[in-house]
Amino acid sequence: MIFNKNNNGSKELRELTGSYFASNDFAKIKADITAATEEICRIIGLPLYKKIDDDYNSETGISDDNKDLLYKIQRPIAILASLRMYQKNDLSHEDSGRKFKIDSDNEKLPWEWQLNRDDELQMDEYYRAVDSLIRHLNDKKPEEWTGSRLYKLSQLMLIKNAQDFEEYFPINSSERLYMLLVPFIKEAQIIHVKKAFGTAGWDDLLIQDPDSSETKYAACKALSLYAMSLALQRMPIQLFPFGTLKKYIKEMGAMNSEPASLNDIKIISEWIELDAEIWINQMKKAKNNSTDQYQLLPVNDSNKKYCKL
Repeated sequence: MIFNKNNNGSKELRELTGSYFASNDFAKIKADITAATEEICRIIGLPLYKKIDDDYNSETGISDDNKDLLYKIQRPIAILASLRMYQKNDLSHEDSGRKFKIDSDNEKLPWEWQLNRDDELQMDEYYRAVDSLIRHLNDKKPEEWTGSRLYKLSQLMLIKNAQDFEEYFPINSSERLYMLLVPFIKEAQIIHVKKAFGTAGWDDLLIQDPDSSETKYAACKALSLYAMSLALQRMPIQLFPFGTLKKYIKEMGAMNSEPASLNDIKIISEWIELDAEIWINQMKKAKNNSTDQYQLLPVNDSNKKYCKL
């Protein structure tokens, strides 16, 4: 565990979150830290986490080279773990059942909407912390990160990071969301984009600049749309950063301010897939340098007694 060196865990959490009480008993949050750590390890890989863990718990303490990375890893873990502890502590759990305790003279019970809003804000803070961690790893490129399965898989895609994905579909440049999308990007690339493009010239397409290649741009546009359509159908909506999906649905014409319903998501997913098909056709035309003008209506001769429809 990369917390509680010299029994200083609560103070560390206070510095990382800005809200955790330094006087709290660290033992109460230890299980939440373990669970949050497992989630971060699924993103960054166990070898990288173990490297920082060994350095942090060494006799000499964390090295100067790893101090920034330690902070970047600790912060999302601390935010997520403290939020989960707060949620569990809204009620006390005793032998006689669950109890709600409050100092009626100095405290007031928050409204449900206030609790929900605070949960959303804390999760947004967690998402931003994970994004910052992944951007740091992409910039510094430690070998434990570049050797991880997710990173190596992302480098085989037409769209290799969140910043590039943002050019084709709005995800608030969320590196965390991009990593969650990588399996769907791979599926969409194999089933839709590469199948439509063909094997000839595919390796060249991977290294082309989309700013100077209409074919590459169209392929990436279709890929992002197909991947997002798949993700909307299969991923829990809670995994999307707050506002990303809601904002897109609103831009697509939804009028209400309520959370997206299953029907909303289904409709949006279908619209996105239709857009993807348009860009697949554009990719094919660009690849073949097609300038063909398709005849939308048949030419009918007024001298004939029949017409074509």
